Formats: sequence, C-alpha cells, structure tokens
Amino acid sequence: MSDHVGLTESDALSKGGEDLGVESEGLYSQLNNLIQDLERDADSLQGGALTKFREARNELTDRFEELMTWCSNNGIKLNEGQQQVNWTDNESGDDFGGTGRELGGLARPING
Repeated sequence: MSDHVGLTESDALSKGGEDLGVESEGLYSQLNNLIQDLERDADSLQGGALTKFREARNELTDRFEELMTWCSNNGIKLNEGQQQVNWTDNESGDDFGGTGRELGGLARPING
C-alpha cells in the first residue's frame, strides 16, 4: 500500500464516500422490501412461532440500522478525509510556490 496520495487518486476518498452512500441506500431499500415480505409471511404464523418470528425480525432491523449508521458515519469520514487531502495539497502547493518565489537567481554564472 502506498504511503502517499498520488494525483491519480486525489478524489478516491470522496468517491469512496459517495459510493458507500449509494450502496447503503440500495441496501436500505432491499431491507425494507424484505421486512414487507416478512410481514406477509407472518400472517400465516401464530402463537409462539409468531412471537419468535417478530423477535428475529426486530433483531434483523436493529442490526441493519447499526449497519446503516456505520455506513453513514464512515461515508462522512471519507469525505472529511478527502477535504483534508485537498487542503494539504493546496497548502503544499502554496508553500512550494512561495519558496520558489523567494529564491533569487544565482549570484554568479555556473559556467563562468
């Protein structure tokens, strides 16, 4: 793994955050469809089986909400990381540009 961010990867964190958001929205939609299907299946249950079924459904929903929170938090962190990379890149460019301007010409000719 590289210890630096190259120009070809300069927007990788932001892109990763966006992709994570899109994928998590898709997962959320699929889970909602699954829950609706489970509700229809529950109509055929009764007694203890229905109680256990509802407990399992609630547990699934809770775990999925945790996953959605994780995706949201880490997507935000990726975007914040991208902002830091951009800031550092701009600052480095400013530093190099300023240093270059501060250097004067050579005091005497090289070949003379």
